[in-house]
Amino acid sequence: MQMIPNGEMVVGGARKEVKLLVVDDQPDHVEHIQAFAEMFKAQCPIECKFASEREEADELLSSWSPTVVLLDVHIISDAMTFIRKLSQTGAAVIALSEARIPELAETAQSYGAVGCFTKSNNPDDVETLIGYVASIASQKVPSH
Repeated sequence: MQMIPNGEMVVGGARKEVKLLVVDDQPDHVEHIQAFAEMFKAQCPIECKFASEREEADELLSSWSPTVVLLDVHIISDAMTFIRKLSQTGAAVIALSEARIPELAETAQSYGAVGCFTKSNNPDDVETLIGYVASIASQKVPSH
């Protein structure tokens, strides 16, 4: 799993509860994220909700106000526009992709994403992703 754009994780600082919305249509990947979020709860409480399509994500965005969104950019046709919409709510958006696409990180960042990861079910990679989620959640304050 590669973390882009700057490859650095934010550490330290006050931890707070994270409301994590995962927009992904691959049940195996979602299960891995949920399992690691549960394991991370002692360090940082992470409440997860999942959407497998844009309509579900829009509904959760308005009714639940997530602080962090993991978005598989391949399941939504206008993913970059959706990243912009999500980031304008104050949520920290992390773009996810099945394959490493070099220009994706820069493009996603220009639309408001705070990071870009290549999806992986490797436990070390998923743990790194959840650690990054926890670290950026303490940096962002949602606006409504």
